[in-house]
Amino acid sequence: MDKAKAAVEIQDMEVLIREIERRTEGLKLQYILFFNGELDVPPEKERGDLEKFVRNAQYSSLRSPRLGLLLQNAVSRFTLFNNMWLKKLNEIESGLVTIQKKRVASPGPEPKTQQVEKVFGLSLNNEVSFENFYEKYCELNAGGALPGKDSFINSLKTKMISSNLVDAKAAISVEMGKPRIKIKK
Repeated sequence: MDKAKAAVEIQDMEVLIREIERRTEGLKLQYILFFNGELDVPPEKERGDLEKFVRNAQYSSLRSPRLGLLLQNAVSRFTLFNNMWLKKLNEIESGLVTIQKKRVASPGPEPKTQQVEKVFGLSLNNEVSFENFYEKYCELNAGGALPGKDSFINSLKTKMISSNLVDAKAAISVEMGKPRIKIKK
């Protein structure tokens, strides 16, 4: 009878250890969401409940050396995360760290996926090639903020000069609704 009772208690202890590990991992995910601004309130109630659960598990009886080690590892892992969470919450309360709340995107038109890339020839010796490129950029960026023509052209020239290119091919594509420029040899 004692062996059967001991086997049941060992199984109960293994279930208890797995439960601590599972709840610690779930709480870790909740805190990650909170610190990333996706949850409005930290999961303090769940943390307190798990802390009580861990404390009760530590005082339970009948531990084999193997179960004692497994329980100690699970408790240490929870304690490590718990201290980290409390420290970070303290920093937030004292104003050392701020949480950026995630903005909910307003439902609007679906962003455009990547369109076919349009390639244009640019030459430092031909000012018209830069002006034509700027016009195409403006067409693709309809509705978006446009840079000044001179600053746009000067930035392209600077990129070409820094790459030691007199003649280059510049590609315009639209990715996620925004025009992208790539300069190639």
